Amino acid sequence: MKKYFLNILGFTVLLFAVCCTSQNEDKKVSHFVNDQRGLTGIITIPDYNDSLKIMQITDAHISIADANEPDLMKYGERMQKAYTAPRKHYLQDVYKTTFEYLDDLLLKAKNEDVDLLLLTGDIVNFPSAVSVKYVFDRLEETNIPWLYISGNHDWNYEGMPGNRDSLRTAWIDKSLAPLYRGHNPLYYSEIINGINFVGIDNSTNKINEEQVQFLEDQLSGDEPIILISHIPYSLSKNPVQPGTIALVDLILSNSDKIIAIFTGHTHRTSFYFTGNLCQYTSLAAFQGGFFIVNVRSSE
Repeated sequence: MKKYFLNILGFTVLLFAVCCTSQNEDKKVSHFVNDQRGLTGIITIPDYNDSLKIMQITDAHISIADANEPDLMKYGERMQKAYTAPRKHYLQDVYKTTFEYLDDLLLKAKNEDVDLLLLTGDIVNFPSAVSVKYVFDRLEETNIPWLYISGNHDWNYEGMPGNRDSLRTAWIDKSLAPLYRGHNPLYYSEIINGINFVGIDNSTNKINEEQVQFLEDQLSGDEPIILISHIPYSLSKNPVQPGTIALVDLILSNSDKIIAIFTGHTHRTSFYFTGNLCQYTSLAAFQGGFFIVNVRSSE
């Protein structure tokens, strides 16, 4: 089992290509990161008869105070202030709002003929209905299919009474539901162009038994699996995330079938390789970050 970890911030690492392949030559999956900022990549899969161009968008932190819910802004005020002012682009000497960055990324997706958008959490800053509607309407305008999984901010008004599980459930029902497009918010599967995309919500830093069983059930299918979650998994088990141990064990013991994981949360680019698997963590969209990967046959 080969492991490799890379963390990139700005130009501190000069890296133009990263490649990892499985030791099992009969089931070789290759991962290539094409540039030093980790913005584009290629995944090649043996015996794959299709192709797919994916853009990952994560941590956009779109926030709009809802005039119909003024009492909620006492819980959203800090995060609203944190992301109201224009933010510096990850590379260029320009400053834009989170709204402008999101529009830029969606336009880029259209111009580059992206087949699928993966939204890996913290797309909104807190779950105001108007924030969710803003994002939903922008996504609909692209005519590009998308898959969404929640981040810890999507359902969180800071300091609101209640435990994380109950707050997540409540705000999924109240406002976030349209972004899932009918999928089960905690776990779901959708096969697109021969790839089984499995969404697992780990935004509370815990995974329940139903989620583990669901992923295990998906392993019996024929398609390679790409997992989408918000928080990167500690695949090295150092440090250990106690609430995700069972799922991590399942991932590591099936890294021939689970070929990639897409995550966000850290606002930085990183990659972790093990077996056929690479865990990709993308730059934050609130600073113009994204990740585009082409999935194709290795033949």
